Order: sequence, then C-alpha cells, then structure tokens
Amino acid sequence: MKHVANENFRLTNPEIYFKEFSSNTPFPHFVIDNFLSEESANRVLNNFEITEKWTNLSLVNNYKKFLLNDRESMDANCNEIIEELGSKEFIEYLSKCTGLKNIFLDKGLEGGGLQQSLSGGSLNMHTDFTSHITKKNWKRVLNLIIYFNKDWLDEYNGSLEFWDDQVKNKIKSYSPIFNRCVIFKTDEKSFHGFPDTLNLPANMSRKSFAVYYFVEEDKSIRLYPSTFTPRPGDKLYYRFLMGIDSFLNKIFSFLKRYKIVNDKFASKILDLFK
Repeated sequence: MKHVANENFRLTNPEIYFKEFSSNTPFPHFVIDNFLSEESANRVLNNFEITEKWTNLSLVNNYKKFLLNDRESMDANCNEIIEELGSKEFIEYLSKCTGLKNIFLDKGLEGGGLQQSLSGGSLNMHTDFTSHITKKNWKRVLNLIIYFNKDWLDEYNGSLEFWDDQVKNKIKSYSPIFNRCVIFKTDEKSFHGFPDTLNLPANMSRKSFAVYYFVEEDKSIRLYPSTFTPRPGDKLYYRFLMGIDSFLNKIFSFLKRYKIVNDKFASKILDLFK
C-alpha cells in the first residue's frame, strides 16, 4: 500500500490487533501511531483551509466544528488515501483485526471526511448515527479516525474520550497527536467525544480525517441519528440546550434522508448563529 505505513500497521500480524480490539474497554477499539507514511500525512495538512466548500456544524453539541466531505475539493493525496482505506486489500486485513465481516467503506463520506474544531469548540459525548442517512439498508459498524495535530499539548484539551454506556465515567482518553489512528466499533453504546472546551493558540485547530465502515442489511434500518448525552457534571441549562440541539438534528436527519434538505442548507442556517 502506498499511503498506509506497512511497517507500523503490522500487516502480517492481525491477531495482535484483534486481541487488543476485542479486549479493550469500554467498547472494542485499538490505536495505531504513525499510521500513514510521513509524506502522505504531511500532505493531508494542505487541505484544511476553511472555504465555502466546508460545512458548518457548529451549534451546541458540535460547537465550532467544520466538515469537508466534498471529495472534489480535496487533493489527489486525500482521495488516494480514501481509495486505499476502501481497497479490498486493506478491508480484508481490517476484518481480520476486528472480526467484522462483509464491511465496506462509505466512499461518499457521509458525516465523515476532513474535520476541524476551532478554539473554544467541543464535541459532546455521543453515539454515532448507525443507519446511513440516505442508504437505508447500510448499518455503520466501524470508525477510523486519523489525527493531524503537530506539537499537541494536553493543556489544549481535545483528547478523544471513551465513556461507559451510562455516561457516568470516563474509561479511556487518547490525545489527538499527529498521524495517530483510532479504530473503534460504533453502536448505540459507544459514547465518545471531546467535551472539554478547546484552548488553542491563535491560528490553530483540532484536525482529523474520519472514514466509516458499513455492512449491508437485507432490509431498511430505522433512522438512528447521532445521539448526545450530558455528563454527570453538566449544568441543567446546558443539558436543556443539548436536548434542543439533538432534537433539531433528528429533524434534519429525517429531512435529509428524504432529500428535502442537504448539508449546504443546514450550514447556511447555522452560519446565522455564528
């Protein structure tokens, strides 16, 4: 493979990752540092300038977060990485590492792609949408996220947190350092996020690249959008705002499934709240 660094992703030893994936808590996952070749990882950084092609996701639960999943607006390096992560060779190995069968990559990047959050931003604890918004029989089962943050300090906050299924206790935390890849199973109990407010230097953002793997069911799946849940210490008023945001997201997901609205429409609405 051209972009995935073979010497770091142990292509001949999937059982090592399967053991880690299946035994990790609070839900199956594993972490690989130096996931991409150094050259490929550095080239991804050229794609993070926010333009009109980026989608504004910022409200309460995704505060100061922006998304680019328009592949025509990404460079050749990014598109090659996406194709490689969706290749038969990579998926066969990923299946061995996770035990998940018949998985495939959503190359349309629904909800994924390049993501960045600005200083002051946060991502509340949530479970992901498990039914694809427009492909009604696609069930999402696995997330792969690569981080692109050089010289990251703990004082910036922004670590990826994994919480128990009651959102009572934080179980794991991973700093979003440059070229770190986190692969985890996603379902209705896999609560994750970076809920503490980002405290970043000027002209810096928290950058990542996310792709999602699905399996195809033989029938339509009930629409299950991302579901946000407050932490024990969150104040009542903030919980109320989180609930309003979640309600609006459910409406948007329903309208998007039936092609009444799209991301660009939502982004324009959210721009009014900047």
